Amino acid sequence: MRRTGTFLAVLLVCGPVLGQAPVGPSTAILKGTRFGLSGAYGQADTDVVFDVDGRAKESFDFQTAFATFSAALTSRWEFFVRLGGSQARDTGFDGDWNIAWGMGTRFTAFQWHAVGWGGLLQFTNLVSRFETQEEFLIDDTPTLLNATDELNLMEYVIATGPTWHQGPVSVYGGLLLRYVDGQFEVLTEPFDDEVGVDARWDVGGYIGGQVTLFKTDPSHTYGFSRCDLVAEGRFTGDSTGFSVGLVLPFGGAY
Repeated sequence: MRRTGTFLAVLLVCGPVLGQAPVGPSTAILKGTRFGLSGAYGQADTDVVFDVDGRAKESFDFQTAFATFSAALTSRWEFFVRLGGSQARDTGFDGDWNIAWGMGTRFTAFQWHAVGWGGLLQFTNLVSRFETQEEFLIDDTPTLLNATDELNLMEYVIATGPTWHQGPVSVYGGLLLRYVDGQFEVLTEPFDDEVGVDARWDVGGYIGGQVTLFKTDPSHTYGFSRCDLVAEGRFTGDSTGFSVGLVLPFGGAY
């Protein structure tokens, strides 16, 4: 028994955030509170190169939705974890929503009046599966079998840049360095197989804004002190994307 075709054939018949999870400001965003909850939706187009003959290059359209919990370790240093879902699509690959997760940290290096400068490190794992049928040779007879194709990407981001904060408004941006690795798998026993992503570094930038929609008495809103709207765009040589979300700081002053 053997498969007909190769991963190259699957991929060539297979842009929103593939390898582009939300970044946010590179400086601390909780602004004096101890914790924060946020939700964000994003999408992007990105190119992925696979380690097969001819180094197949595909442009995927990815969507993500994340809930993020943030904690202030100090007034300038925050840690966050996120959990949500991701979906990838391309010609011949109509992926479902599957679990995605990530974690990271941001630190304000210095603050001068209304301008701060900081750095961010984050990791995100994005997964999308596609239930389909593929042709296999069983005893030299072409046979259609149910198959699951899975795209699994791991993204590492280093970002740095300034944040300007005045009253209820913050504007941020900067440079980002992105490393993407992963694999494309066909999960059909006994024909399981996989091909790796051509892991690579990618350089780009990001720009966004955060505005406080309203403030409230924490005693009346389960400890939440305000609601912030955040929107951002990201771009690198291999991808472009955007995201929008809400941030709800809580837990009192740090």
